[in-house]
Amino acid sequence: MNKANILAAIVEALRTDFDTFQSTSQKTRAAGNDGESKAEGKYDTRSTEDNYLADGLARQAYAAAQAGAAYENFDLREFGAGASIGIGALVELGFPEENRWFFLGPAGGGAGVVCEGILVTVLSPDSPLARQLAGLKVGDSTKSPKAVVRSVE
Repeated sequence: MNKANILAAIVEALRTDFDTFQSTSQKTRAAGNDGESKAEGKYDTRSTEDNYLADGLARQAYAAAQAGAAYENFDLREFGAGASIGIGALVELGFPEENRWFFLGPAGGGAGVVCEGILVTVLSPDSPLARQLAGLKVGDSTKSPKAVVRSVE
């Protein structure tokens, strides 16, 4: 699999997330501050709730922007035969029921991108699975979830 294409797909997914969160935050904030949202009684909290939601969406937009910035100058290194897993590795794990692909990136954990028809899930360095994978090699196993490292690129 081409890691440059995976990296490009991750950056595009993060840009899309940023745009979506930012736009939705702005629309929600506008709705919360609109004259028609004025409270009709002391228990009417629609405006307050809209503004809390807009704040949360703005934080998610900021997180997506920060994750995208982490990939701006990210150097894709190659992992040769026998290399230990680290940031920038593309890892195939064999689970009892199926094989899955993971990319250990500097940020943006949880994002899923499809490349060459295969779903690749991004793992951030602080995720439990990424911490387990760090330093492993082909043939090594993780404890939870139970999986075997099939390949490292």
